[in-house]
Amino acid sequence: MVRLNQVSSQNFGKIMYALFLMSILETLASFAVLSPVMRLASNGVSPLTARIVTIALAFLAIFVWLTFQFGFAIMLLKMTRREYTNIGFLFAGFRCMNPAGKVIAAFAGLISILAIIARFAARFIFLKTKPDFSFESLSQIPENRELLSSFAMDAVTFLALFLGILFILGLFILIRFVFVFQIHFDNPSMPILSVFKKSSGMMKKNVFRLILFALRAGGKQLLTAIIIAILVNFIPEDKSSGISILTFILDMVYFINLYTAMIRIYLTVPVLYEEILKPEHENS
Repeated sequence: MVRLNQVSSQNFGKIMYALFLMSILETLASFAVLSPVMRLASNGVSPLTARIVTIALAFLAIFVWLTFQFGFAIMLLKMTRREYTNIGFLFAGFRCMNPAGKVIAAFAGLISILAIIARFAARFIFLKTKPDFSFESLSQIPENRELLSSFAMDAVTFLALFLGILFILGLFILIRFVFVFQIHFDNPSMPILSVFKKSSGMMKKNVFRLILFALRAGGKQLLTAIIIAILVNFIPEDKSSGISILTFILDMVYFINLYTAMIRIYLTVPVLYEEILKPEHENS
């Protein structure tokens, strides 16, 4: 925590700006990649073709997202080592696509496999609760208001179930490969499979350590953001100036605390990575 606090206080402004910029770039890139999916159904494309194109574009969106995450992870690692960094490190993955693209593609493939598993599991569970439901109806938005309300509820329920299952799978599987980008950066010639094996080995006894470290690092800021998010839902939708000002202030406090918590949680990965590597450096 001492090391994390030092890195956070010394680089907070730069990390905040990089995280905010990365969020915008990831959103724009995802929209640009996935926007053709919305036009597939209206253009009369066959269901099989639409599904194949959707899967391919979804993989591309995950790949682009991970490429930004790779650059951000390397920037935080260099900050932890007190080395020179700048915002340009966000694009490190794009500049070093060979060999970084291989480990990013492998990670994207792993996430895609987990997403497919989560989708089938969510579909199975959803149909157990609603055996008469037809997933083909999700491709046709009804015009009737009552049917539209039911359609929206079903879509939200299925999406929440899918994301919940994907989060659980990620927590148990992806967390073991949390050091993949850092290991690849330190060992660019190491085979991809060896990179994943080394990350899994380093996390063998540190899974709960990282989770507790992240929760402690997020601490008050994360708790404050959650409380404000809950409180905002209870504020009446009144257009009076007093309510508008209060909502604006709460939104700003929420934004600041959420991003502060995210920065500190992100930093737990390179800090713990360096901590685990210490014995190896001392022995060598």
